[in-house]
Amino acid sequence: MRKILFSEKYGRNIIWLMLSGFFLKLGAKENYLGEIIIPEDNYLFNLDETHLDENYLNYNKLHFVILDGAVQHLNDQRLKKIKKETKIYYVGKFDNYWGKIENSELLYSNNCNDQREILNKIKCKFPFFFKKYLLKKFFTSFSGIKNLKLLSNHLGISDKYVYYGYIKPTSDHLNKFKNILKFDEKDINKFFYKQSSFNEVKKQIKELCNLKDNLMSKLSLKDYPYLNELLLFLIRNILCNFLKGKKNFLIYDGKGGNSNFNAYEMFFGNKHTYLDFGSKVGYDYLYPRSALLELSKRKTVRFYCEEIFFNLNESEASLYLEERADSFFRKLSI
Repeated sequence: MRKILFSEKYGRNIIWLMLSGFFLKLGAKENYLGEIIIPEDNYLFNLDETHLDENYLNYNKLHFVILDGAVQHLNDQRLKKIKKETKIYYVGKFDNYWGKIENSELLYSNNCNDQREILNKIKCKFPFFFKKYLLKKFFTSFSGIKNLKLLSNHLGISDKYVYYGYIKPTSDHLNKFKNILKFDEKDINKFFYKQSSFNEVKKQIKELCNLKDNLMSKLSLKDYPYLNELLLFLIRNILCNFLKGKKNFLIYDGKGGNSNFNAYEMFFGNKHTYLDFGSKVGYDYLYPRSALLELSKRKTVRFYCEEIFFNLNESEASLYLEERADSFFRKLSI
């Protein structure tokens, strides 16, 4: 039913593809029901399915979208079974990995001006789709009552700095990292505690960069995507744990989607300033969440870590991350 109601033939997160300009590149159109019609002889693999639909063999222009970075690309079994050349579009910029993958490109532009132009074009070209997206936003807004306390805080009178997302890796997620990266759990758990001063943040940054160097010295290149994803999680934890509990900050961990609060697709909340810690799977300048914030014209403060961080040695990486964190906190008047 929701495939028809919300034009989700290609997956629940079809809006992420739309906002990237993917359907513009493809030369897609919409019908009067807001359903996306891609050009003849093109095939887009469904975003949500885990089994391979053999119907793709009837097409010559194949498109596969990776929304969860290099780790998804390494583990998605469908990719290993596809027998024809396929174009890959990905979220999760990580040139250490994607530079070696043929026929692949970033899903989103790295240019803010390009993204604004894309938003204008897709709104004009797909008006029925966006009318149905308003219906989805209505249902998403209504679903907020599942967490009434959080919803009331979000709707409160005062404006806040807010972040709702996946902060601390779940036990299952952490165990997958542990099995591949072979780290001692106590070396990771220390990053999940609250800090009260920027000096404590700097101490954790130094420990993080030491961990990065130690693990990199033991890993093969094929495991770098897992290390990179873990590091991005830990950076987010360090920053969020410093901000939690501070006046006028609302930081909420959705626990990997198990307790999700999708404020980014709700009607209300424009009075707040949204914290953007970047993609959890790579170094994209623009990615689905930033595109949603731009679509809704939400105020944002961005922490942006470039891929150079991953390639720097321990002392240089520590200095780089400290400067980025200090710049971010100064924007927040901390």
